[in-house]
Amino acid sequence: MIQPIAAQDAWPLRREVLHPTRPLPTTLDPLDAVPDARHLGWFEAGRLVGTGSISRHPLPFEPDAVAWFIRAMAVAQDWRSRGIGGRLLDALIAHGAAHDPNGIAWCHARLPAEAFYARHGFQTLDQVDLPEKGPRQRMRRALVLI
Repeated sequence: MIQPIAAQDAWPLRREVLHPTRPLPTTLDPLDAVPDARHLGWFEAGRLVGTGSISRHPLPFEPDAVAWFIRAMAVAQDWRSRGIGGRLLDALIAHGAAHDPNGIAWCHARLPAEAFYARHGFQTLDQVDLPEKGPRQRMRRALVLI
């Protein structure tokens, strides 16, 4: 079941899935505190097993576009391939669309996740190498639900 959560409630799962060698954060990422940012969690038997966040943040290629940045998508290893990530992504996109129906969503997809985002209507723009994170595919799509 999807529920809104505080950004810091997602930190342990984000670390487990996305950054297992890093310590837990001690302060909010500025993107977590942007007005209208949304952090969602998927819970099973009271356990957070999936999470994702969306916030307004400009897309470098389209600085004048109303853009929402999807980030920190994570599903616990033992809960993958059950549609949780896709439903979280749809809910994040719906949140952005409710605020800016003509806007765009974009992300920095990990290379193994590119096909996941493509299945959800994202198109690859380019590959970027993010400091401390490595190569990512920069991807975008319209906020309208497909």
